[in-house]
Amino acid sequence: MRHFVNSVRKSSSSALLAALAMVVAAGCTQQPERVDSAPPTPTGRQALPARAVYDPPAKFDTQAGVLLPWEATSGLLSVGGTWLGNGRIPVALHKDKVYVATLDRLLAFNTTTGSLTATITPTADALSVLRQDDRNNAAPPAITPGLNPLVLAPFFVRQPGVGTQAAKNFVEFTATNAASDKIDWRLPLALPSWTKEGSPRTVSVVGTSEKVAVVTVSTGESSLFSAATTYGIDLTTRRVLWTKDRFEATAVTGNIVAGELETTDEYAAARGYDLLTGTERWRGEDRLNLDVKPAGPHLLLVQAQNKSDYRVHIRQFLDPATGEVKHETPDDFIDSRCDHDGQNTVVCSWDQGNLQKVWAFNDRTASLLWQLPDQTANRIAPQVTAVWNGRIYGKTNDGPLALDSQTGADLPTRPGAAPFLVNGYTGLALSPFPEDDLTAYPATE
Repeated sequence: MRHFVNSVRKSSSSALLAALAMVVAAGCTQQPERVDSAPPTPTGRQALPARAVYDPPAKFDTQAGVLLPWEATSGLLSVGGTWLGNGRIPVALHKDKVYVATLDRLLAFNTTTGSLTATITPTADALSVLRQDDRNNAAPPAITPGLNPLVLAPFFVRQPGVGTQAAKNFVEFTATNAASDKIDWRLPLALPSWTKEGSPRTVSVVGTSEKVAVVTVSTGESSLFSAATTYGIDLTTRRVLWTKDRFEATAVTGNIVAGELETTDEYAAARGYDLLTGTERWRGEDRLNLDVKPAGPHLLLVQAQNKSDYRVHIRQFLDPATGEVKHETPDDFIDSRCDHDGQNTVVCSWDQGNLQKVWAFNDRTASLLWQLPDQTANRIAPQVTAVWNGRIYGKTNDGPLALDSQTGADLPTRPGAAPFLVNGYTGLALSPFPEDDLTAYPATE
């Protein structure tokens, strides 16, 4: 009997030591933990203190990361952690919240509590449902400026037939209150007649002011049949102000919506329309392979080939209010993504494997301020991941870094992470092991 008792004690001690070892190991690892269900939200005395805000953040706490829902990166990353396609992330940041869009739902995620606080779905049946490992082809949601922001997200949906009423497809445009994460209102958008010939593949909120949002439906770049329709939506009266077929909006700046108007089956022209009325404000020439991109609040980047000679490539910065050419791009400028720094600089970056280039332009004159690589100074160009409030975030083989957007100078504080989206509360970057999860890291400096 005594021998049995001693055996039990030895086994219990071993189990206790093993359990303690597991706890210690888990505490040392400090890996972010994915949240698949929403934990109870702190209320009353348990409420968390207000998060500190840094403008802009100099450093992120990489030991306190919270993994975002799987929908944020589903099917969008290669094995090595490279964004596929155009690198557009279906995510928007607002304070300490992250909004993740899919073709059938909008998720609200709190980076302070690590909880999923709301799931917004359309009232009608979504035409496509995202399942894990499917590619998330949704556009990022848009957040309106102002004191009472709305989170805007459109869905392709189908209303089933009833009696003699035939079934129909349409876009359900949703406006969610950013403070409560509850739907404020919904608006059905009738699909254009061309959708009978080519199925719409993309729907996105291109841009928004406090009063008007612009939504574009298109077949997408991979479709043989190319078409697009753009809607101007009054956010106050909750109605469609204007509709333009064959026009694909790409930028909303001030009171102008700009983009590409298909003029023939082969050519397109840059156009600028009044945001409130939809009336034409300016028109560009017909071009081949036209691409119009936003380049901050005061510039558009237009890239195309000449109509009469396709070997002539056109790369220009235009004034979005008038269509006037402000500046030609440098000779070595390559098709790139441009981001405004929130102050007075536009940063354009190009990334092709191990080769990167970065240019910085004045956001009004489009004059070149600096560029990398700079062989005379023995400086290489980083892979730019985000630009926000005077700071460029990115990485080289040496790890994450930050640059001053106006001068291009290296900043002394290493950020610890290379965020793809950033605000004063948090930076969204890929977790290092493995690089296949989008993680919210809190700003600390």
